[in-house]
Amino acid sequence: MDTAPRPYVRVTLQGPHDGGDFGPHTPGTRTSGLQEALNWAHRHCRDVYVFGGRGGMHGGEGVPDNVYTLDETLRIPWSQDFRMDGGNYVLQYRGTTGHAVTIDSQMNCRYKLGLIVSGSPDAAVAVRPVTPGPDDFVVITASVFDFSAIVSAHPQGTGLLLDSTHGPIIHSVLFAEETNTQGTAVYVTDAGGRGGAIRNNRLRMMFGNQHHSFGGCTGLRLGDPGSRHIAHNELDMTFLAPQGVHFDPVQKRYVATAGVEPTDTVGALIHAQENRLTLDFSGRRGPGQDVVFEADARDNTLYVHAMPNGVTNRARVPTNRIVTAGRPQIDTPPVPASGAETVNASPYTVQVLVVSAGAVQRWSLTPGQGEAQVIEGGLFAGQAVWLEPGDRMGLHYAQAPTWRWLPVRT
Repeated sequence: MDTAPRPYVRVTLQGPHDGGDFGPHTPGTRTSGLQEALNWAHRHCRDVYVFGGRGGMHGGEGVPDNVYTLDETLRIPWSQDFRMDGGNYVLQYRGTTGHAVTIDSQMNCRYKLGLIVSGSPDAAVAVRPVTPGPDDFVVITASVFDFSAIVSAHPQGTGLLLDSTHGPIIHSVLFAEETNTQGTAVYVTDAGGRGGAIRNNRLRMMFGNQHHSFGGCTGLRLGDPGSRHIAHNELDMTFLAPQGVHFDPVQKRYVATAGVEPTDTVGALIHAQENRLTLDFSGRRGPGQDVVFEADARDNTLYVHAMPNGVTNRARVPTNRIVTAGRPQIDTPPVPASGAETVNASPYTVQVLVVSAGAVQRWSLTPGQGEAQVIEGGLFAGQAVWLEPGDRMGLHYAQAPTWRWLPVRT
């Protein structure tokens, strides 16, 4: 390719034979000309446009009308003020290990990528800054990433990986029309608290398709044990759970199996703190497997449209909050012994309705993280006290009151 100025570099399905600058016929390419195009554009400060097919993602099963094959990892280098645009093409990774696509440090960049398919146990897309950029920062910031779909066909594979082990990922937007994975659809990691921050990002995954999984899949894994730097992110995702599958030797494909309960499938597994999530769950998982709060999870707020399989709460500090479209079921705990406290260990705001006053001399309210407020006086029948997740209520009495706990729709 010559170095004459032009607005962008073109990658085409038969390039350079069809007039494109790069493509599958680029001499020596192992990435259908894409790596060569990115490298050239990086050196000459040009944007890249990747052509798609003729109005469709592909021409049918096994018909490579719209497919760029990758026989090694496609590495998107550090960039600033760069744009990679294109149609709805397919990137098919044929390696048995390794990430299909890696995205290094970025600043003020925009990417439109197509459908990315991988059968590797590693990630289909790894957003992972490792190289110092133009300002000597290892960082992804103020950038936008748009995917047609991300598909990982390996049982241990990951669809989209955000990894801040070597540098932060901040102030960016990631969007995918669909994730379709056997292992983990979206994995956000700060290396268990040892990596950089993943903060102030917006992630939207319109359709998290776990339906074709063979069990053992996770829709979202937000952090790891020890995570401390994944916070203030907004995530908007939907997850369809599997219905059970088996391999049909006649049809030579996996088909639905009635009555199979995928108890090892999880919707959202949360270790991180102070994030806001809008989630919707459908299909069948085991009891409590739509949302799982792990020990380090704290102060996350979840807006949940549907959660038919429920929540498991293992948080040490139970201040995660779920706001549901429906009305959750809340168990009323026993009144504590005089001088003791009861904690709202559920992820829901509750109304403590005093049914009978008993003979209470003093009671207290303590926020999940804060000092107690002591009230010198008794309770009265019909009184309502609100407890947020993690709040505690203490009682000193000669005769115990009775109460009922009711969920509050906030």
